[in-house]
Amino acid sequence: MVKFLVVRFSSTEDILLTTPVVRHLKKQVDDATVHYLTKKTFVPLLEANPYIDKVHSFDGKMKPCLQELKEEGFDYIIDLHNNTKSARIKFSLKRMDFTVKNLSALTWLYVKLGINRPSELRMVEKNMATISIFISETDEEGIDYPEAWSG
Repeated sequence: MVKFLVVRFSSTEDILLTTPVVRHLKKQVDDATVHYLTKKTFVPLLEANPYIDKVHSFDGKMKPCLQELKEEGFDYIIDLHNNTKSARIKFSLKRMDFTVKNLSALTWLYVKLGINRPSELRMVEKNMATISIFISETDEEGIDYPEAWSG
């Protein structure tokens, strides 16, 4: 069994843009177990996802969550947020991690000023590049949406 922890804290759109990552890990890595860490507010987006075995969350206090995560014994951390909070998690768990590349400075300015937003395709490609060592090919299934998981 290979146990992954995928980390993305917010936002709704950005979390949905990570769904191809969990699908590819679950479908292409033999005997993969995929856990996901997010803020408590976003759990409903992920809890019915058939490619996620367990959703972990926190509501501001990270310490209890860190203890729970340590007990899980992950093999790899897939950090799709890449901020100080996700760095703390990686440092605490001391597991091999794969981290999404940061936005360029210009893109960051556009996002922060609300002028523009990176295309969904570009964000999905960056997320998928983070797990390229684990998968042999990408599918054309796109983003998974909660409505499809409930039947």
